[in-house]
Amino acid sequence: MKITNSIIIVIATMSLFQACESNRNSQVQYVTSDVEESMYEEEEIFFDEEKGEAAQTRNFYFLFDGSGSMNEVCSGEKKIKGAQKAVLKFIEKVPNDVNLGLAIFGVENSKGVEEVVAIGPDNREVFNQAILDTQPGGGTPLGTATSLAFAKLLDQYKKQLGYGEFRLIIVTDGLASNPDVFEKALGLSFRYPFISIYGIGLCMDGGNILRRYALSYTDAHNYEELEGALQETIAELPDFDIIDFNPDDYIIEQ
Repeated sequence: MKITNSIIIVIATMSLFQACESNRNSQVQYVTSDVEESMYEEEEIFFDEEKGEAAQTRNFYFLFDGSGSMNEVCSGEKKIKGAQKAVLKFIEKVPNDVNLGLAIFGVENSKGVEEVVAIGPDNREVFNQAILDTQPGGGTPLGTATSLAFAKLLDQYKKQLGYGEFRLIIVTDGLASNPDVFEKALGLSFRYPFISIYGIGLCMDGGNILRRYALSYTDAHNYEELEGALQETIAELPDFDIIDFNPDDYIIEQ
């Protein structure tokens, strides 16, 4: 008897689903009662193979805090300066085959959020310059920023026909201006479980709601810890390459 390739794929998919479901169930217990239950129902997604192309590309979308409080001093240096240095060092170590995207929140415009680098390859120089050009000002519209990031990652997910990795990395030094809106946006992580959240609170006293939804959350009390927390988003990337997967290796004969 032989197990066909299709059965192997189904078994792998079921195992992945069960792992995600287990993770989702462990997180749901932290959800506050004032958030709509519908936010935590997975959404069925349809792909257009004519407009998309299957790709195992990894995608990192950054939300970088540009609020006025980033002008405050922490660990002997303005937060914005220390954070900029840490992010630039981190980007040097991000594999070249990873797509990057970047939005700055807290900037002075109509929505308080601006996408400055669209998700894509070969944009390290533009990404770094956008980080360096960040001028802190305004509040902390984390809800709007997070909704934007999920929309961008979801669009990329559809372009890659459901393949690849999708990570949202949030660097902030404060609580959301509107925590209810922020929590609803974070709830999208249950609707789209293929998007993982990595949160970093810079020079905060804890209590950030990101703890409840992020796959990984770190309180960075200085810029070395911030850089280390950013490195963890790379360290947890699996080495598995789908090209190396040969279904014939898993055929069982009886």
